[in-house]
Amino acid sequence: LKLRENMQEELKSLQKALGITFVFVTHDQGEALSMADRVAVFNDGKIMQIGTPEDIYQRPKTRFVADFVGSSNVLPPDFVQRYSGQHRWGSLRPESIRIGRAAKGDGVAARLVSTNYLGATTRLALDADGLRLHAIVPAGAALPKDGEAVVLTFNREHLHLMDEPA
Repeated sequence: LKLRENMQEELKSLQKALGITFVFVTHDQGEALSMADRVAVFNDGKIMQIGTPEDIYQRPKTRFVADFVGSSNVLPPDFVQRYSGQHRWGSLRPESIRIGRAAKGDGVAARLVSTNYLGATTRLALDADGLRLHAIVPAGAALPKDGEAVVLTFNREHLHLMDEPA
């Protein structure tokens, strides 16, 4: 992993020093986001989206792109309509979700299904009335117990509406 990260830094430095365009093909989404000024996401030989790494990650245009790049929560139109007023597919990144105790505030009622410790972060699998959602919290954060009721909140600006029809 360290060798790969060093290679990425070296290639980016070389590309900038030479001032030329590189075409870098990879199946590693993290590598694509870290190396590129612009990213093209393909599916079955067709371009699904072209944009900056931030556009691809934060503002996917389709469910395929949202699901393929990172691990976004792809949200159905009925769910999205409750929070945006628009009946469209949406995406919400796991790191945008906050977890609270069920007795506090309004938000999305859910139950903790499981946790997955990842070192610097912990990934939570949640069930919100049959909709599987994932949240990422810093390692060491107080966590509810499996099966415990929680409330999920998020900044509505982080709810991205996709171009894909409902």
